[in-house]
Amino acid sequence: MRNSITILIILTLFLFIINFIFNQTSTINNAVNKAIDFFYENQLDYGEFKTLACSDIQMKNCRFDSSPFVTTFVLYSIKDVKNEKVEIMTKKAIDFLLSEQETGGIWRYRTSRNTESLPPDLDDISTVSFILKLNNISFHDNLQLILNNRNNDNLFFTWITNETNKEDVCCFRDKKFKNEVDCVVSSNILLYLGRNDPHVCSYINKAIRFNETCSVYYTYQLSLYYMVSRAFENDITCFEEIKDIIIQTTLNHQNKDGSFGNDLETALALNTLLNFNYSGKEIALGINNLLQSQLPNGSWRKYYFYLDFEFYYGSEELTTALVIEAMQNYQLHNSRTNSGYHFIK
Repeated sequence: MRNSITILIILTLFLFIINFIFNQTSTINNAVNKAIDFFYENQLDYGEFKTLACSDIQMKNCRFDSSPFVTTFVLYSIKDVKNEKVEIMTKKAIDFLLSEQETGGIWRYRTSRNTESLPPDLDDISTVSFILKLNNISFHDNLQLILNNRNNDNLFFTWITNETNKEDVCCFRDKKFKNEVDCVVSSNILLYLGRNDPHVCSYINKAIRFNETCSVYYTYQLSLYYMVSRAFENDITCFEEIKDIIIQTTLNHQNKDGSFGNDLETALALNTLLNFNYSGKEIALGINNLLQSQLPNGSWRKYYFYLDFEFYYGSEELTTALVIEAMQNYQLHNSRTNSGYHFIK
């Protein structure tokens, strides 16, 4: 009799877990599908996903700012989603990126559709090149161009300039500005190169270990952590040594409601933790928070991701891309570790 009761309890618990995991997967899949519909309806006719330049940190006074940058994040976020709409969007977006390529495998932050131009930069060159390589798309060889754009410490300059003095970049609205070494940009360069550069790795690891400010354009600490974790996820193994620091510091950002700040910050944090193979209950709390904040049109609210001396930049498309990446990442890790029981409805 006791054995029969025990078997019944185990069977009931097993069925509960199976049903729970099915409901969990269904809830996330529904959110992802709604986001895919949002992307599909809002992708511009020629393939770009929008970037907004806003004069205020609340992102209320904004204008469209044509750029390849956000499009690369959308493509990265949907790369593992099996959906006919994804195939259509991916082709259009890749065609857009290729249309903006200049001789030598060069891309600029502002596209040919923009009324204002900027010098070429390694951030856009690297992120676009990485996405094209990920999709097995051919483009001009730009490896030597990137490797040559270094300072005396063998660290990468952000901007590409033909001037003798590479430390000054000319011009934006008739002004020169400083050509910085930026740790977030450097992480994206390593992501594309796919190699552990000892000088760059040491620079980034030191900045994180000692909590140094090392980016002009990305002021969120979580932005740096996310970019580093994404590089680590794609075989930049030199970041193993600061993995524990990043994980613990990221966890310290979490609030009681499961968020790590706004939706963008929460997505950055979750991707960071998952890319470093962290699987604690904090992940499920964060995913649950994001599920509750999805807007009726399938997107998540816009927040600024980076800035310059004039504008704050972001868009619903960018936030949504990072959120969908986190949800895809979460499902993938659950399938590997069978840790779906952490999910909270």
